Amino acid sequence: MSEPSHSDVSSYSEYSSFTGATGQKQKLRCWSKGSENLQQTFCMAFSVDFTVYNFAIAEEGGTKWFTQKRFSQFDQLDDELNKKFPDVMINVQRLPPKKFVGSLSPSLIAMRQKALDAYLQSVLSRPILASSDEIRDFIEMPLDLRGRESEEQRHNLAAQDALRP
Repeated sequence: MSEPSHSDVSSYSEYSSFTGATGQKQKLRCWSKGSENLQQTFCMAFSVDFTVYNFAIAEEGGTKWFTQKRFSQFDQLDDELNKKFPDVMINVQRLPPKKFVGSLSPSLIAMRQKALDAYLQSVLSRPILASSDEIRDFIEMPLDLRGRESEEQRHNLAAQDALRP
């Protein structure tokens, strides 16, 4: 697998390690791949401009994939994780505030890109979150890398997270 180059990456994380469904350590890493401003047209009557943020995600074994997400999708994920894992989410990097006016400004997009990158890395560094269905769906983890942890494995992940600062 090729490593991220400095020209197309704002930052990248070290591999985050957690025990996967097979009982083996699974290691993931993510890094920012920039953003794109897009336009969606509805019923040929009106259009909406929005930004998508691009991320690369890699498993230590060599599998690498890409995902695009809107800020609103990160916001929805954050709400879901805070409801399901409130004790773990206390220590996760916060999302930047919502902004309805000027959301396409280059400075806001750059600030959000860095904040979303830090958020995703923070989430993936916590085993209980990284192994959750919410995160696996969000990062669009390939099916062959997914697995279902037993209740005991989830308990062990929660114990690992409790020890993290």
